[in-house]
Amino acid sequence: MDRITISGYYQRPAHIVASTRGFFAELDLEVGYHEVDLAPDHNRELAEGRWPLTISSADTMLARVTQDGVDYVLVMQAETGLNVQMVVQPDIAGFADLRGKLFAADPVDSNFDAIRNKMMLDEGLSEADYETEIIGNTPIRLEAFLAGKVAAAMLTPPHTDKALAAGGKILAEGADYVPRWPLACAWGLRSWIEGNRDLVVRFIRGWVGATDWLMAPANREDAIQVMVDEGYSRGRAEEYYKRVVPKCAIDAEAIRQNIALRIELGYYKPPHKPTEAFYDARYWAEATGLPGPAPVGLADNAAV
Repeated sequence: MDRITISGYYQRPAHIVASTRGFFAELDLEVGYHEVDLAPDHNRELAEGRWPLTISSADTMLARVTQDGVDYVLVMQAETGLNVQMVVQPDIAGFADLRGKLFAADPVDSNFDAIRNKMMLDEGLSEADYETEIIGNTPIRLEAFLAGKVAAAMLTPPHTDKALAAGGKILAEGADYVPRWPLACAWGLRSWIEGNRDLVVRFIRGWVGATDWLMAPANREDAIQVMVDEGYSRGRAEEYYKRVVPKCAIDAEAIRQNIALRIELGYYKPPHKPTEAFYDARYWAEATGLPGPAPVGLADNAAV
């Protein structure tokens, strides 16, 4: 039995199913899980090779490759879309009131922080117009918000609900500004992935098998219950269920759009690389027996 520990911000539906329903075990895999608290620490640990694979946003991977020069590669996409809200204190009436105010952040330049920056930019506010403090993941950002330490935070359910119950309000929805977000993807150091091809292929195969099972209409209620048994509310389980990507297929166009967003925000300086430089679909193709995505090339606003 081969054992690996992956990292991420919370256990995704397919991971829970693969672990509890034997999809990993059938492939002689035991997959542990490390929950991330602070993105900068997680990024450092990934770069050091502490975690062989992570399940987190393609945007985080793009940030660390293009800004830090770490050679990561993406091999699978587990979930798509956004369910994140910009939640503000009761005295904030609109975006203009956020000028000079403090946001809870983690890690400022990627993931939900990139979504926040896009929202603010579209509403006429640059990063120089407000302040940020790297605090930590969503539960930690919620704590800071509830304590009144920050004027606003990017939160996801059920943390959004807790903020609203305490008097906060939703100023904007992330999905209204950034559609087709490659939310949860498997990626890691290219050197480790290339050196552990069989292990990576089996990991993907186990995840895909779990995804096939949970997305079968006849298994939907059982799949929801598996997540509830792990401590998720039914509403949260149903929301996560909606975001699962069939066959864990890589959405190359979504990654291309993500690259375009990073260029727009000034996070990815030229020369720019084509989308295919950031993912390798051969592992997924071997695991599934299916062809990988067609190449999509450079982002529309790329400069070479």
